[in-house]
Amino acid sequence: MLNFIYLVKSIHFKIASLCACIMLVTNSFAMTPEEYIQKYKDCAIEQMLVYNIPASVTLAQGMLESDYGNSPLAKYANNHFGIKCHEDWGGDYYTYDDDEKGEHFRKYPSPDDSYRDHAQFLKSRPWYSFLFNYPRTDYRDWAYGLSKAGYATARDYSARLISIIQQDHLDKFDTVLQSLHGFGILYDVPPTIPVAENAPEYIILKQGDGIYKIAREYNVDINFLCRVNGISIHSKLWPGQKLYLKPQAHKQSSMLNKKPKGKNSTAFLFHQLGVLPRRFILSEQTS
Repeated sequence: MLNFIYLVKSIHFKIASLCACIMLVTNSFAMTPEEYIQKYKDCAIEQMLVYNIPASVTLAQGMLESDYGNSPLAKYANNHFGIKCHEDWGGDYYTYDDDEKGEHFRKYPSPDDSYRDHAQFLKSRPWYSFLFNYPRTDYRDWAYGLSKAGYATARDYSARLISIIQQDHLDKFDTVLQSLHGFGILYDVPPTIPVAENAPEYIILKQGDGIYKIAREYNVDINFLCRVNGISIHSKLWPGQKLYLKPQAHKQSSMLNKKPKGKNSTAFLFHQLGVLPRRFILSEQTS
C-alpha cells in the first residue's frame, strides 16, 4: 500500500514538473511589451496619419486588448483589438469565449489588417465621431472618450490605457511628424535631407508595403514619391509594380496605373499621403 501511495505521489510530481516546464517554454516565447511596441508602432503611426487617431492610443489599445500579442485572438486570428463580428462584417471569424460562450470575433490575414480595420471601425461608427474633434496629441481625452462611447465594459479601461501610454512613453509617437523626415512638407517645411545616394533607382512593391513605410525606410519625401511616380493619394498600387525613388527621364504613370494580370495579382490599396498642411484626416479607404 505504501509503495502504491509513493508511486502515485511520484507520478503526480512528474506531471506537475512537466506542466511547469511546458509553461516555462511557452512563456519564453511570449512577446514582451518592448517587443510589441517595436513590432507594431509603425502600424499605429500609419493609421494616425490616415485617420488622425493618436498612435499612442491605438498602440495602447492593441497592447491591452491582445495581451501584448499573446492572446489567442492575436495569435490565431490576428485580432489585436477584440473587435467582434457585426452585420457589416463579411470576412472570416474566430470563435472565442468572452462575455458569452462561443462569440464570433473578426479574423484577419495579418496584424496590419487588424490595425487598419480598427481605425476604420472607429471612423465609421457615429458614436465615436466626437473623438475626432480631439487633437491628435490629446491621448487622455481619447482614452476617456473611448470608455464613454462604450468601447470596453471595464470601468477602468481609460485609466489602464493612460497608464500604458505613460509607462511606455507611447505619446512620443503622436508627435512623430515633427521629427520624421518625409513628412515635413505637411507642415510647410521643405525637406532638408536629400535622397540617399546609394538608394536604388526603384523598388518592386510587395504585399504589406506602404508609401509611408517606403518613405521612412529609404529617406524619401512622400510628396516627391507621388510626383515622380505620377500617383496621388487615391491611386491603387499592386504587388510587383515598380516604385521609383529617384527622378526618371521617362514616364511611369501609365505603367503604375495598369492592373497586372494573373490570378495571384489581387489589388490592394496603400494609404497614400498628399500635401495636406496641418490636416491628416483623409477620406476613408478600404482594402
